[in-house]
Amino acid sequence: MNDAEREFANLQMIAGRNALFQALRGVSEAQSNFRPGFDCWSISECVEHVVLTEDVLLKMLRSGAAKPDGVPLAPDKDRRMAAAVVDRSRKVQAPDPIRPSGRFASLPAAWEHFEKSREASVAYARECPHDLRALFTLHPLLGHIDCYRCLLLLALHPARHAAQVEEIKQHPGYPKE
Repeated sequence: MNDAEREFANLQMIAGRNALFQALRGVSEAQSNFRPGFDCWSISECVEHVVLTEDVLLKMLRSGAAKPDGVPLAPDKDRRMAAAVVDRSRKVQAPDPIRPSGRFASLPAAWEHFEKSREASVAYARECPHDLRALFTLHPLLGHIDCYRCLLLLALHPARHAAQVEEIKQHPGYPKE
């Protein structure tokens, strides 16, 4: 991972965190628990999923290994891939281990955990001495991917769910307070 790639990943980490933070600003407990439909997540469930995913992806990054036949994402596709991560027009079902199940007592508790996890992720991205494009990990939905791509997924995943939070807020039944 060269300096420009590291900088791009770190900027995406900040953007992802900030997008989620802005989406959650002023959300009450009633609003955080509102579900726009039977098969839809609440805001609290979205954040729980983000927290769980952050931890899982960081663990995957740390355990990346060389794969002789692995093909990394071409650097000229980084921005396109980043845009695809936050694009909500394509729905994706979360694997069972990262589906929400009420692990946090409140939205603030989930956010606190996310902040600590994101801090660890940023530190890893900043200090990692490895070429993440040369290391691979097994993603539950995408198969074997290079660890730089995994880092970008980790960085931008919160922004994807920030957009989902904004969608929930637009639902006609969303509580006003």
